[in-house]
Amino acid sequence: MSAGTRQPLLAALALCLAMSAGAQDQGPGFVLQGEGGLVTAFALDPSSPSTIYAATARGLYKTTDAGASWKRLGAGLRDHSLLAVAVDPLSPATLYATTDTGGIFRSSDGGEHWSEANAGISARYVGAVAVDPHQSGSVYAGAEAGRVFHSTDGAATWQELTPPTTHVAVTVIAVDPKTPTRIYAGTNSEGVFWSADGGTTWLRPSGRLSRGSVWNLIFDRATGEMFAGTHDGLFRSADRGVSWFNSNKGLRSWNVLAIATDPASPDTMYAGTAAAIYKSSDRGQSWNELKTDVYVTALAIDPRKPSTLYAATQLGVIKSETSGDQWKALRMAPQGATAPALSSDGRPAAAAGGGEESGASESLPNLPLKRRTPARPAGLSPLPVRTPGRA
Repeated sequence: MSAGTRQPLLAALALCLAMSAGAQDQGPGFVLQGEGGLVTAFALDPSSPSTIYAATARGLYKTTDAGASWKRLGAGLRDHSLLAVAVDPLSPATLYATTDTGGIFRSSDGGEHWSEANAGISARYVGAVAVDPHQSGSVYAGAEAGRVFHSTDGAATWQELTPPTTHVAVTVIAVDPKTPTRIYAGTNSEGVFWSADGGTTWLRPSGRLSRGSVWNLIFDRATGEMFAGTHDGLFRSADRGVSWFNSNKGLRSWNVLAIATDPASPDTMYAGTAAAIYKSSDRGQSWNELKTDVYVTALAIDPRKPSTLYAATQLGVIKSETSGDQWKALRMAPQGATAPALSSDGRPAAAAGGGEESGASESLPNLPLKRRTPARPAGLSPLPVRTPGRA
C-alpha cells in the first residue's frame, strides 16, 4: 500500500490511539470511542439532517437526534475498519461504506444490516465512494493502483473504468452536480484527474494540482466553483477543475483534510486540518482559526440550521451550534463497552456505565490537548504537514 495516503494513515492513527488509550492525556470533554477514537468520515441524511452516520475504525455509528445519542450499527460490517461512507440522496435508506480490507459494502435499511457489494471489484482496499446525484443506482468507487469502478445497479455489479493513473491510490471521487458524465478523481500523490465522458478518458490540470495529495473535493452549487483540500493547503477552481489556485492566507497548518461550505451563505466556509479548525467569511480568500489541537478528518453542516457544525476528530465527534465559536464533545459508546468517565483534570477515570447508546455530552473548552505521540507502525510514512515558511 502506498505510503503517505490519507486512509492508511487514518487506520494507523486509529491503531495507535487504541494501543495508547489507557495512558493518553485528554482535554476535558473528549471521550474515546471504545478502544479507538478516530472518526474517518461523515454522511448526513439529506432528507433528515439530524440523522448522521459516522464511520470509524471500530464500525459505523448513527444518530437520529443530531448527536444527542448514538447507536452502533453494522451487522456484517463490524469486523472492518471503515474509510468512507455515503448516503444515496435519491434513496436515503441506501448507504455505501468502503473498507481497508473488505472492499465495499451496501445497506438498504439505514445501516442496520450490510452485505458485501464487490461483484466486479477485485481490490480489497477501497478508499473512496461517491453516489451520482443524477441517476438512481449510479455509484463510483476509487481504490488502490488508481482504479475507478462504476455501478449502475446500486452496487450489485461493478465495471472497472479506464484508470486515471496506475501508480497511486484514488483518495476521493466526486460527480459534477450539473453534468453527470463529468467526474473527478483525487489521488494520494498525483493530484486530481477529471473526465468529461464518465471515466473513458481522463485529463489532469496543469499547475499545483497536477501533483500532491488530494483529500477531498466539494462543489459550490451557487457559484459553480470547486474546492480541494490537499496536503499543500486549500485550492479553488472557477472553471470546473481545469485550473486551480491556492487559498491559504491565514492557515497555519496546510494539511487540509476536510472542507465544508455554508449552504445558506456561500461566502462562509470551514476547513479542518491536521492541527485545527478554520473559518472563512470571504469564500476561502482568508482564514481565521476557530479551534486548535484537533486532528479533523471530516466536517458536516446541518443544511436546515447552518450554524450547527460537526467535526470528526482523532478522539470522536465534536459539535458547534454557534458557527464554530464554541464546541462540545458528543459521547459515543459502542456495544459491549462503556465511554470512559472524565476526572476533574480531564483524564479518563474509572469506566462509567454506558452501553450501546449514550446521550451525555459536555462542554469542550478551547484548551490544548496534552497528547503523547504514539509509536508509528513500521512501514508507514508520516503524512506531510506543510506550514507556511517551511520547506
